[in-house]
Amino acid sequence: MTSTTAVRDHLLDVRPGDRWLVAVAHPDDEAFGCGSVIARAAALGAEVTVACATRGEAGELRPGLPDPGDLGAVREAELHRAAARLGAGRVELLGYRDSAFAGDLAAGALCAADVPEVAAVLRGLVEDVRPDVVVVLDGSDGHRDHLHVRAAARAALRELAEPRPLLVEHCLPNALMRRWLDEMRALRPGTAHLDLDPASLGRPDGEITDVLDVSGVLDRREAAIAEHRSQTSPFEGLGAELRAAFLATDHLARVGLH
Repeated sequence: MTSTTAVRDHLLDVRPGDRWLVAVAHPDDEAFGCGSVIARAAALGAEVTVACATRGEAGELRPGLPDPGDLGAVREAELHRAAARLGAGRVELLGYRDSAFAGDLAAGALCAADVPEVAAVLRGLVEDVRPDVVVVLDGSDGHRDHLHVRAAARAALRELAEPRPLLVEHCLPNALMRRWLDEMRALRPGTAHLDLDPASLGRPDGEITDVLDVSGVLDRREAAIAEHRSQTSPFEGLGAELRAAFLATDHLARVGLH
């Protein structure tokens, strides 16, 4: 007689002692981007490490705030406070500079480093943390740093021997992003995202593999977002229905590595 042991789904069945690694490009990506993923995993007992590639030096300071001098230092402090609000137990800075949304790349910028180099850095962190799940943003908002981290994470995990961690990308569904653009045209007509093709913004809805109700950790997410005082939240000023669509539901895509 043979017996089979079911393979646990580490995304849906989170247990105390599980290890998660969340790799993002900038301070605030962990809160604005995938904060509910972190908060849910931590609330269920997982040990969450946040790896941030840059200090966000090229970010736009919230209008009306005085020049802080070293914006990177301010945003790094915000990152640590927000990660703690979400329940992450460890934060690692990878040491690259913010590439900005567009324009020439400064020396040391994340996108000036080739993907294999960044992948090697992430692979070293994966070998240290030994995560069950790795989470990245899918880059479908159009930011080149987000796309670079996604490419590096895929490359890093692809080079690992089996069993590999589950790689999950946090998605912004195209249908939801189109609603966001409609509201942004009235709220913040100068935002760079309005120059992008709406058809290419966000992830095609058919590629999303998991939709999670994360309304139970919304208070943690909101507290983390509030810690990024130097930045304007992409959810600021949104109608209540659209804000809830972003913050109380997570859209994820599992990535097969071949």
